[in-house]
Amino acid sequence: MADRTLLVRLHSLGDVVLASGAAAVVSETSPVTFITRSEYLPVAERFKGNVEPVSLSGGWRELRKYSAGFSTICDLQNNLTTKLAFAGRDIQRHTMNRKLRSDILKGRDGKLQWRALEYLNTCLCQGNPMPVLSRKSFPVPGRITVGIVAGGRWKMKSIPSGVVSELSRLFCDVCGGEVKILGGAQDIEISRRIVEECGYREVESLAGKGDVASLISTVEGLDLLVSPDSGPAHLAMALGVPSLVLFTSTSPLLGFYPPGMKNAFMVNRVTCRPCHRHGGNTCAAGDSVCRNRMVPREIFEAARCQMH
Repeated sequence: MADRTLLVRLHSLGDVVLASGAAAVVSETSPVTFITRSEYLPVAERFKGNVEPVSLSGGWRELRKYSAGFSTICDLQNNLTTKLAFAGRDIQRHTMNRKLRSDILKGRDGKLQWRALEYLNTCLCQGNPMPVLSRKSFPVPGRITVGIVAGGRWKMKSIPSGVVSELSRLFCDVCGGEVKILGGAQDIEISRRIVEECGYREVESLAGKGDVASLISTVEGLDLLVSPDSGPAHLAMALGVPSLVLFTSTSPLLGFYPPGMKNAFMVNRVTCRPCHRHGGNTCAAGDSVCRNRMVPREIFEAARCQMH
């Protein structure tokens, strides 16, 4: 393994996607082994270039043992697990400007560097860090299929369920499309209510069904994805699927999207955004204007502009 480069990003979905660009660039000069958690292996299996995806079931000891044969290691995770695994090794380790992030969350001017570029810089390489995943399928011709992400781990970052319901009705009634509601196991009940509110229309809930591999297959078969700032949004962009990313309590200023992104939507004049690095579950101001002032028709028109 001495002639290979080891890249490590254990989680989460969005970050693993964002690491795909760096992995592809590094693989142009050195074969790459990319280690991630087993649940995100389907993402790494879509990386382009000379990249071997690997998942390890154990903890830092297994990672330390596995990495012994690599002369070049790029730690894109930089948590306790990787610090213990690579203790005493001469490696490249990703770091972020936490002070700048804190300043941004406090309302001060600033913008974090795009995470995908940070990963590439960690690998001491130059090139295009744009995340790209291999796409295996495409939408069915002759019909419009839209995915909308409902719910999520962080309440303040999610799209209100009433907005999702109205968007679904608009895509069905105005575009003659069918809608797939995406979400995790915790979003099953919300998604069920959304489907009920859409009545007879072609709206289906996929919340809680399948794993990351299933999510990838679903997203690449869409004509459009409407999503909050979350993993599915990064998947869509890397797969080349048109998307509209809705920002509520977070913001592109936090560095998870490329400079000048053209597919962002947010309520205007929300001076407290961003207020939480992950999204948060409560509104410190008490009014949740970043979510409550969302107008479904405005989102619908902005989303249609993203469709090819």
